[in-house]
Amino acid sequence: MQGIIQQNYQGIEALQIKSIEEGPLTPLSVMIQNKFVLVLPYDWQTESGALTEIRPVQLPIVIGYGFGGIVEQVGRLRHSSLIGQRVIGMQPNGSAQEVINNKIPPLLFKVPDQVTLADATTLIGGADAALHAIKVLEVKSTDTVLVTGASGGVGTYLIQLLKLAGTTVIALASAENQTFVRQLGADSVLNYEADLAAQFSNSRQPNKVIDTVGQQALLQLISASYGSLRILSLSTTHFLPTKPGQDFRFSNGSIGIGGYQHLLQLLATKQIKAYIQATYSFEAVKKAQMIAKNEHSQGRILLTF
Repeated sequence: MQGIIQQNYQGIEALQIKSIEEGPLTPLSVMIQNKFVLVLPYDWQTESGALTEIRPVQLPIVIGYGFGGIVEQVGRLRHSSLIGQRVIGMQPNGSAQEVINNKIPPLLFKVPDQVTLADATTLIGGADAALHAIKVLEVKSTDTVLVTGASGGVGTYLIQLLKLAGTTVIALASAENQTFVRQLGADSVLNYEADLAAQFSNSRQPNKVIDTVGQQALLQLISASYGSLRILSLSTTHFLPTKPGQDFRFSNGSIGIGGYQHLLQLLATKQIKAYIQATYSFEAVKKAQMIAKNEHSQGRILLTF
């Protein structure tokens, strides 16, 4: 079968499509015909060596983390009712391959009939990160939350989940994505391509920040522009706030089985919506990653198998 391989830390251009072994069916195996893999910052940051501190790996590796596919076979310790089911899941040793041999039961979830497999796949590394941030920050309806990267794969879900909680949302987005982010439910939208300091001084004071971008200069400006703040970043591990009464933490933990089931139910009942910017064949992984990394986003990009 074919897979996308990272051979070295030379970045996106060094990715290769290679034949790899499928691996044997074990008692714990669920063999899944892969259909969708997410294009995540996690991938291209790993490919450039930027995540070696928090994600040490021994190269070469198969890239990718989340996936969506259809179960073809199961081992004797996995339930036969899974065969033929549409599932999403996580594959820590690499998901960007034609067949997934999933051996960790808690990392696999059935997709409700009302939800497309592509939409469900966007929950991985998107809505799960958003829900985790909301829980860690203990967001309440009385809070005003500033969201960076509001139009991206995490930001689109953050805004929707925050509004479900009754929270006031201030969103940062590019000029071309202002209308899109307002349609997601943001109460106010600031243009990060214009004079942000002036916009911050004229906007409502947030008491919490959820950062999906990880840019130190942006965090410094936010910190300097407001008073008391709780800042949580999903993208950078270190930041020193500039004022008293402000605190910072990085977090990337799990939402657990119940969290994923909750998100799938929210999709099924149309309380939240998946936003897919584009899909590309896995052979076009370099193009897809370059677009996701360098251009303005509206949701998540997927690779198809």
